[in-house]
Amino acid sequence: MIGLAIHTSSPELGLALHDFEQGTERSQVWPLGRDLTAYLHDCLADFLSPYAWSDIAYLSVAKGPGGFTGTRIGVVVARTLAQQLQVPLFGVSSFAAIAQHYQLTAPSRPEGLDQIAVSLRAQRGEIFGAIYQAQPPVIAPVLPETLYSQAGWEAKLKHWTMPHHYIAAQEGLAHTVSGVLSLAQQSWQTGDRPPWSSVLPFYGQHPVRQA
Repeated sequence: MIGLAIHTSSPELGLALHDFEQGTERSQVWPLGRDLTAYLHDCLADFLSPYAWSDIAYLSVAKGPGGFTGTRIGVVVARTLAQQLQVPLFGVSSFAAIAQHYQLTAPSRPEGLDQIAVSLRAQRGEIFGAIYQAQPPVIAPVLPETLYSQAGWEAKLKHWTMPHHYIAAQEGLAHTVSGVLSLAQQSWQTGDRPPWSSVLPFYGQHPVRQA
C-alpha cells in the first residue's frame, strides 16, 4: 500500500509517494506550465508504476495558496481520484508544505531558530505570510497564513519576538511535495481519515490585513 501526494500550486507538477511495506519514498517534478492539464494524468500513471491504483491507501494534495488555475486543477484531480478509489484525501497548505520540506531537508538548523516564517508574493503587491514551529516529526502553525500588505508583513516580522528562519518562496513550489506527503502521512498514522469532499482549494483572496 502507498500514499500519494500531488502538488500543482505553481507552474510545475510535483508528485511523491510513500510505500508502507518497503518504508521507501520517492518524488519527481515536471515543469509543465500551461501543459499541466494535457500531461497530468500521463505523469501520474508513469510515476505510479509499478504500483496499481488499487494500491493507494490515501491521497494528499497541496490546496494553496498558489496559482489559481494550477491549484484548482490539482485539487479537482485529487478529489476525483479519492472519490473513485474510495480513499481518504488530505488537503495540505502549500505554506505548511514549504515549512515541513525545510524541516525535513535542511542539513542543520542554527541554534535557537525553532520557527519558520514563509512568504509568497500575491497580486497587487500583497504578501501571503505564515509562521510555523519546527518540531519534528511535523511543523505546527504559530501564525496562520494570511494575506498582508507589504508594509503589514514587514511590520509583523519586525515585531515578531521569536527568532526564526525566513523563507521567501518563489513560484517553483512543486519540489515541496515531499512536505505535502509527510504531513499527510503523519495524519494518516494518527488515524485521521478525511473524506474527499472536505478538501477545497484555498486561493487566499480574503481581505488584506493592514499594518
